Amino acid sequence: MVAAPGTAHLAAAQHTAWMLVNLLARAVGIVTIVRVTCPPLVPVAGRVIPLASRDIPLCDALVAGGQAIGAVPVEAADHPQAGDTVIITGGPHPDAAQWPGARYAAGHGWWGGISNQPLLAGDPASNLPFGPYVAAALAAAEVYLRARLPASVYGASAQAVGWDCWTQALTLSPASCAPATIPDVDMSGIALAGAGAVGTVWIHAIWATPGVCGSVLIADADKAGVTNSNLNRCPLFGAASLGKPKAAEAARICHDATVMWDPRKARFEDLGTTPGILVSAVDTNRAREALQDRYPPRILSASTRDLRAETLRAGPPGQGACLRCYNPPEPLPADDDLRAQVRAGGAPAIRALAEQADVSEATVRRWLDQPGCDEVGDRLLATLRSDAPEPPPRFAAGFTSVMAGTMLAAETIKLLLGQPLSPHIPGANNVTFQFLKPAAATNTARILARDPACPACPPTGAATLRWQHRYEQARFPVHTGLTAPPSAGLTSSEPASRTSY
Repeated sequence: MVAAPGTAHLAAAQHTAWMLVNLLARAVGIVTIVRVTCPPLVPVAGRVIPLASRDIPLCDALVAGGQAIGAVPVEAADHPQAGDTVIITGGPHPDAAQWPGARYAAGHGWWGGISNQPLLAGDPASNLPFGPYVAAALAAAEVYLRARLPASVYGASAQAVGWDCWTQALTLSPASCAPATIPDVDMSGIALAGAGAVGTVWIHAIWATPGVCGSVLIADADKAGVTNSNLNRCPLFGAASLGKPKAAEAARICHDATVMWDPRKARFEDLGTTPGILVSAVDTNRAREALQDRYPPRILSASTRDLRAETLRAGPPGQGACLRCYNPPEPLPADDDLRAQVRAGGAPAIRALAEQADVSEATVRRWLDQPGCDEVGDRLLATLRSDAPEPPPRFAAGFTSVMAGTMLAAETIKLLLGQPLSPHIPGANNVTFQFLKPAAATNTARILARDPACPACPPTGAATLRWQHRYEQARFPVHTGLTAPPSAGLTSSEPASRTSY
């Protein structure tokens, strides 16, 4: 990673450089070493690198932040070495001719791109992180796909690719209508469900965004806390976070944000609260169903699947897709299997279940011998299911999570500003971006109608009507354009099941 000397002092260039180092330093098996070439004595431009001090020069902070991850080695270098993949961040570099095949990554405001030619910084300068994170994700994806795919299959390096989160569209330059800064935005009344990869990208982006304030709830119930697998794709966590509760650890790392974090080690749906905006970054369909069952006024969601990132503005109720739409819940363990599991565990398993469910061991034994559908039996089954292991995680790459979480953070701010998901597609509520062919026309915003088979949002259902009332009364304006019934223009194309990590 080479920081362009002419722009290294700008927040946008630093955001791009840091997120790129962050992603490459987690790419175990793809990257062998990350070398950081950066002008000396450049100060860090505020909240840029959460894993390093702001009181040291940018080059030292980039290296320290990368080393704190504890995965791929990261070191400072005066210049790239022969055979290195060179990515120049922020703008032109006077020595670029010495590095054949170098790529340029740059971000401005809401837009980020990568090219084989220098990308001009926007004017006026912007210190928003969204575009820079997009540029870093695009660059990291190229490194990954070059390593994993034959050149004949992956040819993105021959072209320029850019994405704008203000318009949620492919474009080679920032949208002229997008603001370079945002006014003071109060995020009070927002809750984030899930502090995994997508959720921590959202937290990272909000932490780095000037002009936000208020209090934000973070709910995550992962009993294992931060694990080694999280270090591959959660951009906030380093080796020092291992074993710690995700929500509390994310809040600790980002303690100096201009928002106040309220971390909870719990499932959001168990907290009994209904926020003005629920931001979903959970990782199973069953969890999405449980969140939808709270019917908060506004719901935003982001997820990943393989090399695809997706973001959804749920609703409008009864028209647009909800969290449950196209996401059938994973099957639960059968009752008989759960009882067999307890029997196989013997006295220790019976004792543990009795303590968790707050019943006597004799009651548990009676239930094992004479299963029934009484209240105690239901409680014991619910307790066992709450401890059941989550489905094994699907393949996920860090750059995909960064793209999903960044789009999610951008949509959160845009919703608070009363802006549509896309100014070019009235009523758009869904956007997807896949990295295998980043310039493909399928990377676009669209209208995603509700799943006709979804039991959570039938147009005339009591819960949907309650959701609709809350939706219309919410203090967050949104210009969806979706006022007609589904038969009057909404599409019902079905996406692949959304899974976030």
